Amino acid sequence: MIKTLITERLILRPFTKSDAPKIQNLANNNEVADIIGLPQPYLLEHALDWIKIQPEQFEKGTEFPLAITERGTDELMGTITLRVDTVNQKGELGYWMGRQYWGKGFATEAVKRMTLFGMEEVGLNRIWAAAISRNIGSITVLQRAGLQKEGLLKGDRLVSGTFEDIEIFGIVKEEYENM
Repeated sequence: MIKTLITERLILRPFTKSDAPKIQNLANNNEVADIIGLPQPYLLEHALDWIKIQPEQFEKGTEFPLAITERGTDELMGTITLRVDTVNQKGELGYWMGRQYWGKGFATEAVKRMTLFGMEEVGLNRIWAAAISRNIGSITVLQRAGLQKEGLLKGDRLVSGTFEDIEIFGIVKEEYENM
């Protein structure tokens, strides 16, 4: 089930091989890499290998990695993924934006649309996401998209040689339907 999702300003679509150089360019930013733990330098092969496995993930319904692109120009700005746990009917959101696209509401718009997809089209009961505690931008995105803080995991993720605290945000179907 390969999907393209549309919002007012964005098209969330499957990646193609031709996206690899742009992914590499966006990922080779120290601020982006520091927050999400991407290898540096981020090589073209990293992007190509990641794109190569995506059709199987879509087919299995286990992950839905989508390019965040600007509607009308198809400019690649970032990525958003919904990882599905079918047994527990929940999904984990993961996303990142190129540095030049921070603070413009694109990530919030993408998270809202992916949450809609997860709840209404995949049939999930819960969607959650994790953000490094110092990543105020991502925390703001999740809150603006309607996810609520559920907890803190101390020293949970090793990023660039440092154990980082992680904040967990989530929303269940009942809360989503009452938004």
